[in-house]
Amino acid sequence: MALGERNEKILQAVVDSYILSGNPVASNVLCQRYDFGLSSATLRNIMAELEEMGFLTHPHTSAGRVPTDKGYRYYIDTLVCVEDETDDIEDRFSAAPRLGGGDLHALMEETSQFLAALSRNAGVVVAPAEPEGSYRHIEFVRLRGRQVLIIFVTASGLVQNKLIDLDESIDQQALNTFSRFLDEELESRSLFEIRKRLQEKLGEEKQVFTRLMDETYQASHDVHGRDAEKVFVGGAAQVLDHPEFANVEKMKALLRAFEDKYKLLKLLDMSIAAEGIKVFIGSENPYFEMQGCSLVVGKYRVAGNVVGTLGVIGPTRMQYRQAIQVVDYTSRLLSRILDERLHRGIEGK
Repeated sequence: MALGERNEKILQAVVDSYILSGNPVASNVLCQRYDFGLSSATLRNIMAELEEMGFLTHPHTSAGRVPTDKGYRYYIDTLVCVEDETDDIEDRFSAAPRLGGGDLHALMEETSQFLAALSRNAGVVVAPAEPEGSYRHIEFVRLRGRQVLIIFVTASGLVQNKLIDLDESIDQQALNTFSRFLDEELESRSLFEIRKRLQEKLGEEKQVFTRLMDETYQASHDVHGRDAEKVFVGGAAQVLDHPEFANVEKMKALLRAFEDKYKLLKLLDMSIAAEGIKVFIGSENPYFEMQGCSLVVGKYRVAGNVVGTLGVIGPTRMQYRQAIQVVDYTSRLLSRILDERLHRGIEGK
């Protein structure tokens, strides 16, 4: 349903004012804050009309109006322009800490905190969903003594690693030869099939390599189980600071939502097929009750392939333009970091 230009401007003014103050918006407030060239009585009539259409509502204790989920949806789809970054969000981007340390698990955790710091809401990241044993490159790096670092590059380009201890030392040249052998085999076989074939082929002849293969196979299970499709939530406590959650029951409902990571995962995965940034507003959430909450979700990629989702959760009275900008910025940043890790992981191939 398209509103006329005048009604759109008044709806936008109500939403903007409510987001800014958290208080129901009365017609006299709009008269003071905006130059519509309309009387307070005329504005009051238009707001009543918008309420009849389902875009606004008003608490029984106040004469002011607040947006409904339908009002927020129209605001986001039609009235919000996210192309131009505000000075505030540019300052936050400039002051943001550098992202990219640690292994994949640590990076996902760090990204959730990064989203929370930039958005001032809760940050949520779903680690990549990768078919187990789906690799295109495996590299071995000899460290001190019998320690070897195994670097896995998955089919979609993610880089994972695992440190192992061998029963006996293997020099780097032999490790490189074994890596090249695995890369050739991985073109047509799974890691499980390579392991079985190697056991049959080498038997007792070269036990050191069969043991290395066993360690590699086990390590692949470990990194997959550690990282696959896990949900990382950062900054959940600061969402509870919003006045919307002063109500104990609302606070409990939000905490239950954060704890039910399976449903969070399903909700974020809904955005995989969507173009651009997806926004779920309050009652639009199909998996659990998050009344008074919105979720802004984006995707991140490796080598052009979508491998996971991330987003921010906050009150429906959130700064949507900034939240969308933060999610978009972080999606692109994380994608670039994962691409850089991919290139480092295969440069010795």
